[in-house]
Amino acid sequence: MAAVDKWRTSLNETSFCKRIRENNARESRQNTQLESKGLTAVNDNDLFIWDNSSTHLINYNLQNLTEISDRKSRFQVLQCTDSPKFTVEWLVWNITKTHLTLWGQLGVTVLELPQKWGKFAEFQGGKDVVACKSVSVAEYYFSSHQSIRLLQVAWHPGSSADTHVVILTSDNLISIYDIMEPGRPVQTVFLGDNEPSYGLSLSRPLSISGALGDYIMSFDFGLAVDVEKKSGSYRAGKTETRTVWPVYCVRGNGDVIVAYTDLSDSPVKLPVHGPLLMYPPAEDNYGTDACSILCLQTTPTVVVITTCDGRLHHCVLLPKDPEETTLQSEESYTSISKESCAYQSPDEMLLYVNETVELELSLTTAPIQGAQSLDDIFTCPIRLIKDISSPDRYHCSHAAGVHTVVLPWINNLQRFCSEEEDEDMLPSHQQSIVEHLICTKPLPNSPPSPVLGLSQVKDTVIGTNLLALSSDYEFQCLRLSDMRPITTDTSLQSSTRGRTIPSPLRKISREPFDDRIRKILQKKTSNPLLKSGSNTQMSQQECFQLLSRATQVFREEYIQKQDLARQEIERRVTMYKDQKEQQESDIQTLQESRNILSNNAEQLAVSCEECKEKQEEILKRIENVMRKLQARIPFLSEAERGMKRELENIEERLETYQNSLKQLEVKREYQDRQIKQIRKSNQPSPLIKEKQMSQLKDVLKQEGDDLAELMKKLNQLKMEANVR
Repeated sequence: MAAVDKWRTSLNETSFCKRIRENNARESRQNTQLESKGLTAVNDNDLFIWDNSSTHLINYNLQNLTEISDRKSRFQVLQCTDSPKFTVEWLVWNITKTHLTLWGQLGVTVLELPQKWGKFAEFQGGKDVVACKSVSVAEYYFSSHQSIRLLQVAWHPGSSADTHVVILTSDNLISIYDIMEPGRPVQTVFLGDNEPSYGLSLSRPLSISGALGDYIMSFDFGLAVDVEKKSGSYRAGKTETRTVWPVYCVRGNGDVIVAYTDLSDSPVKLPVHGPLLMYPPAEDNYGTDACSILCLQTTPTVVVITTCDGRLHHCVLLPKDPEETTLQSEESYTSISKESCAYQSPDEMLLYVNETVELELSLTTAPIQGAQSLDDIFTCPIRLIKDISSPDRYHCSHAAGVHTVVLPWINNLQRFCSEEEDEDMLPSHQQSIVEHLICTKPLPNSPPSPVLGLSQVKDTVIGTNLLALSSDYEFQCLRLSDMRPITTDTSLQSSTRGRTIPSPLRKISREPFDDRIRKILQKKTSNPLLKSGSNTQMSQQECFQLLSRATQVFREEYIQKQDLARQEIERRVTMYKDQKEQQESDIQTLQESRNILSNNAEQLAVSCEECKEKQEEILKRIENVMRKLQARIPFLSEAERGMKRELENIEERLETYQNSLKQLEVKREYQDRQIKQIRKSNQPSPLIKEKQMSQLKDVLKQEGDDLAELMKKLNQLKMEANVR
């Protein structure tokens, strides 16, 4: 096993895990709750786990398990300056991972993480015990309302400083606190129909209140929405907008309402919308025991609503058509009247249920003959956790184990909504994929063993894994597999205008063979990791039921599919052999055809050369014929007449030049005679000035050049005339 993967099995052997198990051994044996918890949190490769017995936080670097060193047992203890006075059940990060929320049903504490430095980048250079600044949020509110229970805590995504905490209490009140001023809420939104009542008994279970259907059980933030001021409340030509964050809340009866939050200095108070209409309508409103809601960050927003019996409703949130009339009346807008708000209310939203998935909480086993059959009526709250690496995947944590759900149809939906054409064609339907990772309640009569922590590890060295903490404080590390269906064509069923729709048979023929095999081997049911509590006792018959169920799953999902894959491979091999023989025959035929074509090409090349020579000879003969025909024409052409006129002009200029030349020769003879006479008489020769001599030389040189040029032109014209 590689060193990178070995850390999954050696994590429980570390000293901090043994310490936590020893400190909480009594609590794990007496744990009879049906709700899962979140006592773990992960930041990159740092694991944080809360120890309720010692009321401190333990930090451990998971990369220490991948190295061969003495640091495998190295961990740090983070102590709060103001330790929580309640039982911590959940750890929640803020967006920037600088603060960690510790909350339970009776309070909220925010822990500020210290700085890291040193060789190994540890808190405060590597101290064993580090004091961390902690702040109690809404402490006075919980102390003065002892019947109130805290249901959920989240960080506000619209906080610029990432310091605003949103809490949901059992009095249907959502409060937003700034940890810089933790005693006073920045904004409160009441989500009930009546005024909040604080007369609930401390001993009254929260699940009973939720079963009445009047209490908000969970919330989640959607995408930000811009609202505009109403006409008349701003200057003409300038539209004032405000960004608000919708909070989608689910009641115990399955109703979904929407509240809007604003973190500005003067927050906008918008009315609460709801309950949102769900299509297609159902008689039971898709369940009366809703326990959690999750908004996936997609466009459009996909809302997941879960019930305690393990049903997951995947809904698409779409705006209502302005022309559509619904039964929703103005009474659905609570808390604030629409007329009293200075800003326009956002568009009314509708929920379209795309599919409903039912989780297998306890394993389905075949009944044993003679044994008393037990009805599986087990229900428990289910917590939904977003996947940090994929927007179309989320995880479910509950008292019976862990499930992972993938929604492959989200990509097609987003592409369909972004298309501008063919809006009447719906995207292809793909069913969600559910993988049962961990089962802590294998049989209906097994005691529940809630998951105490579920976190996702995403690191370049360790990889992407899911880290679960069982009820006996042991970690289970699971590698997240890619459960998306194999598709070679992820486009929609519709095509844009101007393109033809391909045939389904052609689409199948273009499918890669490895994708085909992966489709055959893709599992629809999995054998989860069985991790029941330490106090679980099973008879031999129950063990045999689990073994039979596991054997059946392996037979149906592994052996049978492997046989189908083997048959497909053999069929493909046979087909390829036939194609190979046919291709070899075709290759031999093509080789013979190539030899024939080569011989023909040589003959054609020789013929081409002969034709080229014949063509050149014929062209020369044609030129001679044309020249002789031109010479036999009885009248002159326009070019010849022009040439004749030019020759006559040249002849006239030549006569003039000849006369000038004769005059120059006479003058030269006269000068020669005069020079001779002067020499004979021994008389001094008349003096010629240098300037006159220079002028005479220039004139003579110029006339000599002109004569040479005229003679050259004359000779050229004579040659051209002879040629014609």
